[in-house]
Amino acid sequence: MISLVLVLLAAGPSAVVYPEQSLPLSFDHAQHLTGGADCLTCHEAAKKSARAEDRNLPRHPECEQCHDLKAAAEGKPTDPRSDCQACHPGFDQTARAAPAAVVFPSPNLRFNHQVHVDRKVDCAVCHESVPRTALATRTELPRMATCLRCHDGRQASADCATCHPSQPGGRLRLTFASGVLRPAAGNPLGLDHGPRYDRTHGARAAQDRATCLTCHAQSECEQCHDGTRKPLSVHPNDWITAHPAAVRGNLLDCESCHRLQSFCAACHERAGIGMDADPTLLARNLLVHRNPDSFRGTSHADAGHHGIQAMRDLRQCISCHREDSCLRCHAGDAVATRFSTVDPHPAGFRRECRALASRNDRPCLRCHTGGVLAGWGCR
Repeated sequence: MISLVLVLLAAGPSAVVYPEQSLPLSFDHAQHLTGGADCLTCHEAAKKSARAEDRNLPRHPECEQCHDLKAAAEGKPTDPRSDCQACHPGFDQTARAAPAAVVFPSPNLRFNHQVHVDRKVDCAVCHESVPRTALATRTELPRMATCLRCHDGRQASADCATCHPSQPGGRLRLTFASGVLRPAAGNPLGLDHGPRYDRTHGARAAQDRATCLTCHAQSECEQCHDGTRKPLSVHPNDWITAHPAAVRGNLLDCESCHRLQSFCAACHERAGIGMDADPTLLARNLLVHRNPDSFRGTSHADAGHHGIQAMRDLRQCISCHREDSCLRCHAGDAVATRFSTVDPHPAGFRRECRALASRNDRPCLRCHTGGVLAGWGCR
């Protein structure tokens, strides 16, 4: 299984894999191939090349198979043209200076030309645009999509380390002098590590974890997913102010990183929010409950009443309140005094309460005292 995603820019091959070149030359590949030249005639060194670092560019001995360089140097006419300016435009031989240097950096790859030549792989399979090109540059070097035509795990190895340098431990090397290797738009496996990928990578990581582990160590995942710290890109600016709305939408999403009691509750108490928090810490312009009077009131007609809110989502309540918080007002004598007009039981409950209490009165005792139950004839 192929377990690597690499940069494959639509405008050309990766500048990290193939560093930028400087080729101050004049040469027409298409003209030479049309005239009957063969790739290996000029690039004969490729027959024995086992490293990507090898410079398999032709030198004067290869050129002299067709070009009479000696006659041209003596000023004699030649066909085909063989003077220095034919390949080195602007070069002044009388100045006794060397032509402009060719900068041809080694690619950050492992590649064995000899193996491919021995297996009769035609050069145009990998360098498919060269036969239609004048001067071939790094833009004619093969992309990963071309390699995957053969390196599919059946015809040839699909192991990433076959072509890409690896570090001790087996993971791929990602950092080079030419930059950092990252999957980008157009990579053949469909993984674009562009903006916001940190927000969307989870689905692909769950689908094929081996792909991630080709480049990333488990410790890198834990840096964000251990719940102790987060990169700034996880939450937008001013998230502390905006997070309540998102929490109401999906608390479980928060709990995948944060522990409810040790993280959320502790942070709230430090901000003055919570039953045990110091109320002087609470910001003066902050209301935990939007309308405290109606929230604590005796009428359930208001949708903002705490009873209605608790029935909608009790999880929000218990993030700050414990059962004892409810019992302060809703248990024993409190029901008969402060909230005598509010019956927490459904209609007709009194017809069943004695039978329920006789079977198990422990739920009743959470709100009612034993004396109250005895007075009602439930004991």
